[in-house]
Amino acid sequence: MQKVFLIRHGKVENPSNINYGTLDGFPLSAEGKNQIYNLAKSLNEMDSIFCKIIASPLQRTQETAVILSQNLNTKIIIDDRLKEWDMGDWAGRPLTEFQEKSGYYDQEMNTNGMESLEDLSKRVIATIQDAIRSCDENIIICSHREPMASALIKLQKLPWISIHKVDMPMASVWQLDFIDEEFISATKIF
Repeated sequence: MQKVFLIRHGKVENPSNINYGTLDGFPLSAEGKNQIYNLAKSLNEMDSIFCKIIASPLQRTQETAVILSQNLNTKIIIDDRLKEWDMGDWAGRPLTEFQEKSGYYDQEMNTNGMESLEDLSKRVIATIQDAIRSCDENIIICSHREPMASALIKLQKLPWISIHKVDMPMASVWQLDFIDEEFISATKIF
């Protein structure tokens, strides 16, 4: 069995509480760095071998990947397919405005011209599949909530509205199990 660990970046420095989406320049906060150091320690205690860390190109995920890499002695590969959900015009605006007006949290989930969850899940799943084919050991994927949650929803064949129920706080880890490149199960482990 091959395992893929989906790791969401740690807490971000965002004093203005804006929807940073695909905007770069949002580093991990001190708390976020501590979250990832503690997570790396927990992963080390699992005594697993990781062939690589594949990370989004955005600063917060790069910082997360570096901390993991240094503590797990694993190389980092950047993959643009793991970048955050394209929020369109919502990026850079107040997060409360997105929550109240975007339609994302409605039953119908009208995403108002943003990248579709289907397209989002396809690019993340393609990254996972390419990674599995490239090595036989465990893999870490370091990305953002919506990209990884959309992949979880698609892999488990759940309705898209379920994305709001995916328990994926910052610095959390989901383990995906594969046998012969076929998805078997998903479990939140941290």
